[in-house]
Amino acid sequence: MKSFRTYIKESLEDSLFLITESEGSVNDDKGKLHELLLAKHLHPKKKLPDHFRSESENPEHAGTPEQVHNKLRDKMGKNAYDAVDNHAKSTAAAVLAHLKKHGGLPDGHEITNVHWTSNRDTEKKEGDHEKLTKKKDVNSNADIILTSTHTKTGAKAHHPISAKYGSNKPNYKNSGIDSLEKQAGHKAGTYNTIKKTHDVRSEKLGYRGSAKEKHNQYKEDLIHLDREREEHKDSESSKPFKPNHPQAKRAHEAEKSSLDARQKMARAHDKGVARKTDTELRAHIRSQVSPPTHLPHIIAHSKTRDNGTAESHVDDASHMTDAHLDQFHSLHVKSGSGITSTIYGTHKKTGKVMPVASQTFKNSSGPVKGIAGSFSLHKK
Repeated sequence: MKSFRTYIKESLEDSLFLITESEGSVNDDKGKLHELLLAKHLHPKKKLPDHFRSESENPEHAGTPEQVHNKLRDKMGKNAYDAVDNHAKSTAAAVLAHLKKHGGLPDGHEITNVHWTSNRDTEKKEGDHEKLTKKKDVNSNADIILTSTHTKTGAKAHHPISAKYGSNKPNYKNSGIDSLEKQAGHKAGTYNTIKKTHDVRSEKLGYRGSAKEKHNQYKEDLIHLDREREEHKDSESSKPFKPNHPQAKRAHEAEKSSLDARQKMARAHDKGVARKTDTELRAHIRSQVSPPTHLPHIIAHSKTRDNGTAESHVDDASHMTDAHLDQFHSLHVKSGSGITSTIYGTHKKTGKVMPVASQTFKNSSGPVKGIAGSFSLHKK
């Protein structure tokens, strides 16, 4: 049985985590806006990128680049918009400098266009990468692709860029729970069984109907929950947060149920991935961050600071991954806590065991829509 002190500590941790996670949609908005503004600053005419289509579960992220840009600009306000715009402008300059320094543009080529390529290729469906390059690449995770043209011959080349934004470790791979089961070597249905228990709990709470209908119910409840969370935060109380309004309580219970399911998946993932050898873990990390692609990919990260400024980090995806892994030996997994399964390694210089990469199990736009993976590297 847990002691009262342990119970209070875990309650506070869960409350803090759920509050932090509820802020994720704001970061998603900034990340999507950053993609568009980075594309704009890379465009020779400094305009928003061309596109083929834009499909998204988040209605704020659906539509043409102009529609999405305007929705997000109006939603977040001038100060937040200007900050993202300035960060995107600096990172665009860093991308151009990187291409020039490392010979990313073929001789005689100039950038002539930029496309927003937010929809991935799949085995059964033509995505934006295939539409632009005429080559299917299911491993491509480019958010934008530059087109360069030879000034004399008219020959074209393409340059994919994966855009990252924020102070936290960037997410390099979104995987569905079926893929996550395979990665951990579990039998099909292992994670879906856990998810089904959460789905049953959600239905008992009153979330019924289609995924869209349940999500709309949650969004209405979330209005009350967010208000009470803000009031609790302003009160500076040391007590665990407890909602009062019935709709706030329902949303909070759904979030806790989702959190419990994702924690169980993460622990199962620990056990599965722990069976991999050092060599297998390295291959696994490369498959998540820099899998083989039709064209070399650049990662462009505007890493924000607490003071409102940002650092621009630009590197080739494969080089960045190899440089990170080369710092460690003896990769392994040990059982953790929370919604993250972490791969550790011994640092070659310091001899310290440190986190190398993590697989996080996250909500898909709230607790009643779905669960997906988010893969990140532990880089300084």
